[in-house]
Parts: sequence; C-alpha cells; structure tokens
Amino acid sequence: MNNNIFHTTSSPVTIAIIGGGLSGSLVAANLLRHATTPLFIKLIERNSEVGRGVAYGTSVDCHLLNVPAGKMSAFADEPNHFLNWLHSNGHEQVTACTFVPRRVYGDYVQATLKAAQEKASGNVQLEKIVDEAIAIETKSSSTIIYLKSGQCLDVQKAVLALGNFPAILPKPIANLNQQYVKDAWASHAIADLNPEDAILLVGTGLTMADTIVALRQQGFAGKIHAVSRHGLMPCRHKSTPPYPAFINVETAPKTARGLLHLVRQELRILTQEQDWRSVIDAIRPVTQQLWQALPLPEQKRFLRHVKAYWEVHRHRIAEEIAQTLDAAMESGQLIHYAGRIQSCQQLENTIEVKICQRGTHKDIVLRVNRIINCTGANCDYRRLQYPLVASLQEQRLIRPNSLSMGIDTTANGALIDADGKASQMLYTLGTPRKGNLWETTAVPEIRVQAANLAQELLKSIKPHATAGKKDWGLATNNWGSFLIQSPVLSSPPSAQENLSSLRKPVMLFRQLFDKESSTYTYLIADPETKTAILVDSVLEQVERDLKVLQQLDLTLRYCLETHIHADHITGIDRLRSLTGCFGIVPENSAATCADQYIGDGDILQLGSVQIRAIATPGHTNSHLAYLVNDTHLLTGDALFIGGCGRTDFQNGDAGALYDAVTQKLFALPEDTLVYPAHDYQGRTVSTIGEEKRWNPRFAGRTRSQFIEQMNNLNLPKPKKISEAVPANQQCGRVLFALDYQI
Repeated sequence: MNNNIFHTTSSPVTIAIIGGGLSGSLVAANLLRHATTPLFIKLIERNSEVGRGVAYGTSVDCHLLNVPAGKMSAFADEPNHFLNWLHSNGHEQVTACTFVPRRVYGDYVQATLKAAQEKASGNVQLEKIVDEAIAIETKSSSTIIYLKSGQCLDVQKAVLALGNFPAILPKPIANLNQQYVKDAWASHAIADLNPEDAILLVGTGLTMADTIVALRQQGFAGKIHAVSRHGLMPCRHKSTPPYPAFINVETAPKTARGLLHLVRQELRILTQEQDWRSVIDAIRPVTQQLWQALPLPEQKRFLRHVKAYWEVHRHRIAEEIAQTLDAAMESGQLIHYAGRIQSCQQLENTIEVKICQRGTHKDIVLRVNRIINCTGANCDYRRLQYPLVASLQEQRLIRPNSLSMGIDTTANGALIDADGKASQMLYTLGTPRKGNLWETTAVPEIRVQAANLAQELLKSIKPHATAGKKDWGLATNNWGSFLIQSPVLSSPPSAQENLSSLRKPVMLFRQLFDKESSTYTYLIADPETKTAILVDSVLEQVERDLKVLQQLDLTLRYCLETHIHADHITGIDRLRSLTGCFGIVPENSAATCADQYIGDGDILQLGSVQIRAIATPGHTNSHLAYLVNDTHLLTGDALFIGGCGRTDFQNGDAGALYDAVTQKLFALPEDTLVYPAHDYQGRTVSTIGEEKRWNPRFAGRTRSQFIEQMNNLNLPKPKKISEAVPANQQCGRVLFALDYQI
C-alpha cells in the first residue's frame, strides 16, 4: 500500500439532526462548538432556510417575541449573546427589555449556526440537506434514515428535533370545505379577505394574538370573533422585580390543588411594590421538577382544571401586542367568547357557526366568511399522521406519552421505545418531551436541552481507526461516512436499492368480499410489526374480519374509508370499540366520527407499508383512492374493472370523475394493480394498462362524451342509501345502535 495515499486515522462519526428549526439548529451549533474528534453532522430540514421553523419563519414585523431580548440568548452560559448580536447587526437601540420581531430572532439563529460552522474544528463538518425524513430503521450499531427524495443516510446517532405539528381541526369544523377554513400557521391564512368580511378565530391564546395583529397590520376592518372553552386571553408582560423562591421541591405538595393553594397563598401576601408576574416567574426554575413529582392522576387533574389559567399567566404577550388587542376590543371589532362550537353549516358564501356559551349554555349563532384555526400545536403522537412519526410508531421505536403530550424519554432525551427500553441511538428535545417535563417549549429550556444533548452525544460517540484517504474531511457526497468507512468502494449503491432491500419486506394483502353489497374490503398488513389496516369495512362482516385478524396474529391499527358509502354500512365504529383501532375518513366528507381525517397526498405509514391518498372526486366530492407501496391501487368507486361509480348523488360530478381517473389514475404505471371497492361479475383485479385500453366508460371517450353517458344512466337509487349515508357519517354508529336495540 502506498503510504502517501492511505494512512490510519479516526473515521468520522455521523450524527443526523431531523428538523432545522430552533431546536435542531441549537443542537448543531453546540456540536460544532464542542466537537474535537472527526464528526459529520447532517442537518435535515424540508424548508430551504434553517433556524426559523414555524415560530421564527414569519415575515410579519408585528409578530414579536413573547420574551424580552435579554432572556433570549441561544447559550445559557452567554446570557448577553443575543443582545451583543443585535447591537452588532444594526439594532443598537434594542435593550434587554425590548420585544424584538420574531423574524429578527430567526436571523440570529441562522447567524449563530453559521458562526459555529465557521469556527468549528477542521475535522468537524456540517451538511444541510433540504429534504424530509419519512422513515427510520435502527440496526445494531447504526440508524438508516429514509428521505422523501429517495436518498437514505446511514448514521450512528439521530436527533428528532421535530418541533410543533399543526393543530387538528375540531370536528364540527373539519367537515367544512377547506376554502373556508385555514390554519393560522399557513402563509395564506388571512389572504384574500374582503374588508367587510367576518372571521372566526378558534382559540384565544398566543396564536390568536399573532393572527389579530397581522390582520390589523394589513388593514382588515371586518368583525373578528374568537372562541375557546374558557375564553381566556393572554396576559401582558410587565417589568417587575424578582420574587424570592418560595417552593421547596422536596416538601412541595404532590397534588395540583396543593400547589395551586401555595401559589394563591403567595399572591395574597404581595406588597404594593410586588406583582403576580414575579410569583409565577419564581416557579419557573423548578417547574419541571414539580411536574415530575406529581402522580399521573394529579397531572391529569392539572390539565383538566388548571392548565387554561396557567397558560395565560405563564405565557404572556408584549405590551405592544396587548395594546393592539385592547384597541380591537374597545372598537368592537374583536369579540371573544367562552364556549364550545356545536355545529357548522356551510351556506352560500358564508358559514353559520353555533356556539354553546360556557356557563349559560345559551346558543350563539355567528355567520362568518372564514374560520382560522388558532388552537396551537398538536403534540398527541398517537394521532399524528406524518410518515416519520408513523414509521417510528409502527416499528415501536417510540412510546407516546400517556397524557397525549409528546413521547416518553429518559432524562438525557433518549427515546423510550414501546417496550420501555431506552434507545442508544435516537434522541429528542423540546416539544416532544412535553408530557415528561411540561416546561419544555421555550428558548430557556430548549437551549439547555440542546447543550446537554450535544455533550451527551459527543461523550457517547467513539471514533474508530480505519484506513482512509488523508483528505477525508473534504469528501462531499450524500453518503457521508459510508464512503469513508469503505474506501475501496468506488460508488455507493443507489438509495432506491437500499429502500427496496431494507424497507420492503413482503406485504400481506387480502381481498375480502361481502356478497350482499358486492363490496370488497381490503386487509393490508406489515408482517414484521404484525399491524394491519382495513379499507372499506362492512358492518355485517366485522366478525369475519376479526377472525381473519386473529388467524394471522395481527393487530388492527386503522380502519380507512375511500368515501361515504351509500350501499352498505361501514364497520368502523364496531371495530373501533372492539379493537381500539383508529377510524380514518376522507376530509370534507361530512363525517363527524373520525379519529383522523386524510386528504390528497397524505401518507399513512404502517411499518413497511406506505399508503398514499389520491383525491378522486366525482362519485362523491370527497372520494379518495389509495396507492399502496406504489404497486396496489385501491380505487374505491372511482374506477371499477370495466366501469366506474355513478355520479348522480352525494355531490357527484361526472366531469370531475373523468378528470380524476384520466389525469391521475391513468397517469400511474400501467402495471399498477387495480383493486376496486365493488365488482358484480366476480372479477377481482385489473391493471391501469388494461383499464386505459378497454374500460368502456373511458376508452376512446372525450370528457363531454363521458359526461353525457353518465348523465343518462338512469340507475335506481341504492336500496340502503337512506340509512347508509347518515349511518356512515357516524362511522356506522347510528344504525348499529338501532339494530342492537331492536
């Protein structure tokens, strides 16, 4: 061997950070600052800019930090780091008490990461990858991360810096046409409003405050209604002297009531110079310890009875923001309510919303042009329908917290799997730890967790000697340490080859038939995790389905519908009560019973099985087809073998069906297998190629010819339509209850 080319050196360890918002950026910055041995850091962020996330990605200058600048340093051991950066970057007028725009803080996080990268040791490399992690697989000594682009990364450690997920719409709102309902975090949430419009904000916390100041900045003069269960608005910040510590963690009460009594006791003895804010702030250093000392029933009691009041006093807003809210209320533009949304009805160009007022139980009826979801983040990992989270859960790599807040972790942030075992390779910080820590979403907590986690990672990695090229630090490719640890390999295998070999064991696929309605139900399962999903179940066949699941030793995880059926009753509600599975129905389907709604492009992950929803309106206006592992297409009633579903009821539209089938389904590879929801001649499967060429409803027909054909079918209504549709809008619950009583 030529010693001028090869020598023995330390091979770099690779750490992946999934999520490039505040949490991920601070972990990366701390690794860059403190690593002294060879290290590759892969920072994976689906947006082009790192360091911003949802909170600091806003472009609205009136969106201010909820904490003064003097308390927002990225590093606990350098309390003036943020202030110094501000003064060096054109913000000399800012003081420690200033509430600066969140956009500016995003600039600071980016600059902090860049500075750490520039000052890092020469053998420490950072690569920013603009992509989305969709699955993780752990091996004995490494972790495989699969990206949406098709790439995969082989790393030694992975940090899940996932931040906040958008809130789920309350059920009465989820069934509305989405052109009337917006998420407050979306950039278009308040776009295209007319000056005279009326809007409803669901939620009255910090997200509501952000939305209102943005509305007023853009000159919106219409009526703003806001509703939450308690109707509480955020309190304002006020500069106050510090208050001495008054709670001893070791002797503190172990009940929510006892802790509340202690706080109220302090508030009663305040002098005129003191303020309640100082009392709340004095609890901050011990909040995590107090939370962890509470038994689970007491934590639940706190969440039920105290949380809403704690949130508005603990998470306060800048005086400038408070003045904007005051002005909106004083002018009559903003009206807020305490109550629950009972129903929403879509009228012509407006939505009628009925609110049951808290306390009086009187109905308040509003007519609005838009509803904006301001309910904050969703951190219930049992209900999150994101590919990465689904992958982690199906492989039992995470254990959702019993309070429905995040996932369980050890003290150092290591994930605890479904069997209670701490991971040696997967870690997290911030919001995912909320159930364990409670106080974990603000900068002071995240910066400490990021620093501690970086130190933990650096202590746990052990570079090993290997023969490699001297210029390993200059290597740039998508496989990082894989190439370096294998210097004799001229080129890496393709990511798709690895995905094929690692992620696609044989899928279990069963086609089940109900003779009375000629309905096909599909059982799809991952043989490794032994979890299953049923698509288009039939109430009368529930016992059959349970027997098949038992025979195959499968756990039913999901019941999925292609649409609201008119010819049979779904078995979702009964299966859900018997197995604990989740019921999932298409969004905008007028179903109020679902655990989760699914829309076009959404991906449902079941271990190695990936199911992608494809909007195929026409038979009904909310119909979905499902592409399973890119090979099996469940077409529902959109496409049959040699036919298609009718379009003369349930908001059917022949033109929309023609477009969906010819532009979406027929665009799939011709060898894609077609599995319909019905067949009346005993046929079981076809292919896209066959249907394109020989389906008499579509082959050789123009759009107008197809519409004319469908409009002249003159078919009788399905026998069960009057009972099936309303029952299926309740996931089969209504009819099953009536049958049981009879």
